[in-house]
Amino acid sequence: MKLLLVVPFFSTLFFLLQVFQNEQNQDDIAVDSPTIEDMSFMRLLSNPNTFSDEYARLYNKYGAEIAEYRPVMRKWCQTTKSCKFGDYEAEMLYMLVREHKPENVFEMAPNRGYSSHWILKALHLNDSTAKLHSFDIHKASVGFMNEEFKARWVFTLGDYSKLHDEGKLDMDKFDFLFIDALHEPEFARGYCKRLFDSHKKKSTVVAIHDIVANTMGGGRESEEVYKYLAFAGNAQNVFSVSRFVMPNSLYKPQTKKVLPRINTIRANKGIVKPCTSDCDRWDHDYLYFENNDAPTIFFTLN
Repeated sequence: MKLLLVVPFFSTLFFLLQVFQNEQNQDDIAVDSPTIEDMSFMRLLSNPNTFSDEYARLYNKYGAEIAEYRPVMRKWCQTTKSCKFGDYEAEMLYMLVREHKPENVFEMAPNRGYSSHWILKALHLNDSTAKLHSFDIHKASVGFMNEEFKARWVFTLGDYSKLHDEGKLDMDKFDFLFIDALHEPEFARGYCKRLFDSHKKKSTVVAIHDIVANTMGGGRESEEVYKYLAFAGNAQNVFSVSRFVMPNSLYKPQTKKVLPRINTIRANKGIVKPCTSDCDRWDHDYLYFENNDAPTIFFTLN
């Protein structure tokens, strides 16, 4: 009698993605000073052998800034009651914007603007010219935007797909893309094709929320994103700070080793309260969102 092994679809896709990633990372990366030009900070974060050290380096470099801004955003969350974005992924988003120093960031969709503020704060410290371009089908974020950032924030009310298909959306000017919109497979299939497949700008960083959302590596739109990462050919340096796969292994996540180290650094920098026995907790001293998972996936295009 033959035995039939049934493998969940998300696990199969994530396995293919891991094989692809392991081929990229088969040699250890030896880089003395990560640079923007060669995207080595992304390569270090996506390599299991160097992830922990690079993660720690970013916190040591930008942790004091995060600690200073965190109380501001806690008050903002209490006012808006709309901050369903985990601390680790928000802080990674901030650190990547600081490290990459993009000229134009694409955001879909800001909702009330929590992620927008983290991005804009990073851009504000980077230079005086970089802009965040946010697209949404409602304008709730406009009423909650910090006056300090409005000069470098470009908000567009409308459906991105319609703007794109009508030739009114030039994606090639963007060197950082953040997506947190409708979490449905058909919608994800659409943005993978429209925003990623023909994107030409080199060294573009991408972050997509709600992808690695459970122990199986799945989420409501994950299937389409994983298919793109596995088969499109222009995506590299895939990683997540999700406790389920950190940095990119569904079967051997480094969470138990990395999270206590990172929380200790976060505590030393004043981001969170000091931790002892609970340094391994993903919800240690969370800012607002009690769940505090980090389902965002990060990668580079081209």
